[in-house]
Amino acid sequence: MLVQYLWSFYVLLQFWLLCRSKTLTWKPVVLFVLSGVFVVVPFTALTVNAVHAIFGGRTSDTWSVAVLTPIFEELWKLLPLGVFLLFSRRASALSLSDYTLIGAATGVGFQLMEELSRRWLNSGVISDTYGYSFTLLGGETIHWDLFALFPGRFEESLAPSLMCVSHPVHTAMIALACGIAYRLRAKLTNWVFLFPVLILLWSILDHAAYNGQNRLPDWVFALHEWDGSGYMTQPAFLIMLAASVAADYWSLNKVRRRLPALPKELPLNPFSELWNIVSALFADRGKFAHWLGFYRERRELGFILLYGNEEAAGRQEHVRERMKLLYRVLTGLAAILLAAGLFAGMGAYSGGDGTACFACLFDSLQNWWDRLEWYEQGAIILGALALSLLFVGFWPALGIALTVAGVAGSGHEIAGYIRDPKKLLTPENALAVATGIILSRIPFGRALGWMGKKARGYVRKLLDKRGPRKPDVDVPGKHPKNDGKVPGNHPDAPDKPKKPEEKPDDEKPNKDKADDENEDGTTVAGKKYNEVEIVDHRGNPLGEFDEIDLENRVFYEDKTAKGLDRINPRTGQPAQTPQEFTDKQILGKTRTRIHNLMENAASTRPTANGSPEVPKLEEIKSIRDFVFRLDGDTPELRAAAENSLNQLRSEFPDYTFNILFGGKP
Repeated sequence: MLVQYLWSFYVLLQFWLLCRSKTLTWKPVVLFVLSGVFVVVPFTALTVNAVHAIFGGRTSDTWSVAVLTPIFEELWKLLPLGVFLLFSRRASALSLSDYTLIGAATGVGFQLMEELSRRWLNSGVISDTYGYSFTLLGGETIHWDLFALFPGRFEESLAPSLMCVSHPVHTAMIALACGIAYRLRAKLTNWVFLFPVLILLWSILDHAAYNGQNRLPDWVFALHEWDGSGYMTQPAFLIMLAASVAADYWSLNKVRRRLPALPKELPLNPFSELWNIVSALFADRGKFAHWLGFYRERRELGFILLYGNEEAAGRQEHVRERMKLLYRVLTGLAAILLAAGLFAGMGAYSGGDGTACFACLFDSLQNWWDRLEWYEQGAIILGALALSLLFVGFWPALGIALTVAGVAGSGHEIAGYIRDPKKLLTPENALAVATGIILSRIPFGRALGWMGKKARGYVRKLLDKRGPRKPDVDVPGKHPKNDGKVPGNHPDAPDKPKKPEEKPDDEKPNKDKADDENEDGTTVAGKKYNEVEIVDHRGNPLGEFDEIDLENRVFYEDKTAKGLDRINPRTGQPAQTPQEFTDKQILGKTRTRIHNLMENAASTRPTANGSPEVPKLEEIKSIRDFVFRLDGDTPELRAAAENSLNQLRSEFPDYTFNILFGGKP
């Protein structure tokens, strides 16, 4: 079972790497894998059995195996894609790679369950000798090759005459054809939808010919020979995929001026993106996640601008929450089934004449673990890592996998603690417990925590006086202040005007008030806080609010429009139009800021030049008013700003957006 899961995971990774223009994240893709397991497979079985219940016959009959089953399987594997296109608000803004990835993920889930069933039910002398995919007349029939593209093809190894590609390839090919037809419908009329119908019939023919060898009429196999006897399916799919990726990037370059760009970046293409990602993976892994996120979000924004309707542009947050809810439901079901299988296996292992004990389970676990070879232990750890990726990100999944290995290798020690809990009272454990109590329970420990919290802002200022901080301008998403070198910025349009080193007395933050807190630890309402930064759970910065007014519940954002009329000597045109400036500085950054605040932020923290104390994340999440303060004021700038504000209002109807021209009042 573990080996089959690793094969299926390997196939999904191949599609993930080839679909270079995708905008879907890993979690929605896993959701489609689970839908193939828990929705498509049961629904297909229910449909086939219902037909037999009405018309009679057995599932082993030729008309059922070679006609009914291929039709229903190829059709029902498209159900998750159809549901997503009907009910998802971002369906109109999918890339062609997204269609491919959705179909492939559903096919991976379907084939995973199909192959697990085969392995589970397979028995007999031949199967015990040669394996579950071996037949007497055909030899090896299901091929899982490490160095093959899309392993899992169906082909007899003795005198092969035809072949059938795996379920992921068939479903990905049909889904991609649907995406191409939808993209070209305006240019080629609705007749273009005959293309996915032909691809569907091609897949059904491949499937039926393989299932019905030596049992179907000769004209079926003659027709199958015309399309290559199954050997032309995968090359045709690869040509379609390569053409679709090229078309996606061709479309993105049409709106390149409206997308954030890296300094000296070439036209958008998959090769430079892949090079930067791979380079970051080996040279600086801290940048790896930022590159991945930046490129994916930029592609998503580009396709929304190109093809997105009002729902795709304005309902992103709602759809994201709904998809997360569905993901939790399906992954929870998978966890329940996994736990049930695990306990069933434990019961089968421990069943017998002798009595069982809880501590003995851990002894037996380590005995079993120690008997394994090193490569078998490595395979189990890898399987735990791959399985954990269904539910969490990479680093938590790695921690789970290492924990599994640690528990299995420490079974005797755990069993000893269960039998004799007094072993926990060793000097080392007692010292650790006492230290934790001191730091978290008694007033002295709380005082240390309070002093550390108060000193954090002053230590930051002291370090900044000793030497300037050097921001990492190469990492998308981690942007320095006022240098214009971050992705999407230009030197002619910095984020906000540089603040003078000395402020008037009436504008200096009141540090005495900043230290005041309520009894529950929250900051005092009515204060204004400058330069409040939000960070994720790893402490990485996600953005900064220029000013937060807790009393009036308002976010203030300062933007400078200076330099919009500056002429670029190379082009003879202004560096930015007012609309490009407001789309980037007001629309794009505010959209990202709201998303990070509601989805990715874990806490707030002060900056070096801001207020030493800042409100907590829970206190600012409920603020729904944004006020932008621009230091410019021209009719063109007012019109452009109003366009950007209207877009924000449509995307975030719960928020209020206003603007003040001429800078701070």
